[in-house]
Amino acid sequence: MATRSHTRFTDDIFCTPAPTTSNIQVKTIDILRNEIFFSNLYEEYRQGLFAAEELNSKDLYENYLPNFENQNKLFIFDLLNNKHKYLPSPNKSILITRWKPFIPIIESNSQLSTIIKFQDDIFNYKSDGNIQTIEWYLNFANNDLFAYYGGPLLAQDELQVLECVELASLRQYLSQTINTVGSRTVGSDAHNNKSVPTPILISNTERVIDLDTKDIYGNAFARANKEQLQHAFKLVDPPQIVNLIAIEAPSNGEGCYTYEQINYILTNCYTGFKAAQILAHKTYEMNRYASNSDHQRPSHNETNNFRTIIHTGWWGCGAYGNNRQIMLITQMLAAHWAQIDEIIFHTQNNEHSKDIAIAQTVFEKLKDEQQVKEVINKIIKLNLEWEKSNNT
Repeated sequence: MATRSHTRFTDDIFCTPAPTTSNIQVKTIDILRNEIFFSNLYEEYRQGLFAAEELNSKDLYENYLPNFENQNKLFIFDLLNNKHKYLPSPNKSILITRWKPFIPIIESNSQLSTIIKFQDDIFNYKSDGNIQTIEWYLNFANNDLFAYYGGPLLAQDELQVLECVELASLRQYLSQTINTVGSRTVGSDAHNNKSVPTPILISNTERVIDLDTKDIYGNAFARANKEQLQHAFKLVDPPQIVNLIAIEAPSNGEGCYTYEQINYILTNCYTGFKAAQILAHKTYEMNRYASNSDHQRPSHNETNNFRTIIHTGWWGCGAYGNNRQIMLITQMLAAHWAQIDEIIFHTQNNEHSKDIAIAQTVFEKLKDEQQVKEVINKIIKLNLEWEKSNNT
């Protein structure tokens, strides 16, 4: 990949640390930057890595216990810990990285198109079985990562934390210690104080609960009885290894989308998706090491011919009130520009098949454009309007 003369990133961002020192050992960015950018393949993005820490999962879980406030979540947590005696493997670690927003660039129109799939289901976190494929799942994040995991709501973000319970410990760590990453998925431009996306990616967490949310999703979770919760709970054994892209969508807009809003969404998705691709080899090493009985880390000399798959869905729709068509179009474009191999939209059902068809048609018309600015202007001309929040 040729090095460009212009900057690929916005200006520096602010990050406010928390008040106390860490109780566990942490591998920091000084070491991790070289591990992530061990070759020159993505060298032009090196300074886009804003912060990174690698933490031992067992140490994290034991020193920063999850703090579920809601009684129903405590019930699920007790089932996992008291009945099934869950504890992360002492040989497993998780990586958390935070990224400066990349300026979207259309690298080339000669590359093969990203494979785009729509499936009327939900995330199941099952691997495609190819060890050279690195799969990522969107976390429909709040601007303060996992901030509401312990409360009564069970939306997409809270469900991921409950099923991948060490993420609750990660939240406790981020909020209680002086750390370099922070918990903000949105930062501020140091020169004009405008909000800028700062995606957080988490490599190598483990999913240990499969919760059937058919009758307990959203606000219904807080009203569920113990029998419903017991019926919904299923232990995942062995755990599934999961990699997450945490990005917050804009919210509560009105009228038609502006240039600034569309550019923000595209930048947010492009940064998160490209960062996932950059992290492929490091994440592959961690995923393989976590599932290897001899706990031998793969060599850097192993092939770097990885496929990146991103699993997403109705990100930013529902509670945030975004237009479904625009959120599909922007994610497809960002994946295409970032040269992601495959993006899978999990749509739950076929209720919005018309929106999907329209979005696919628009994407096909826009994907060969040469300039991002021209793409945004053509999206503006569609006059797509914000929808209403469903308050879930």
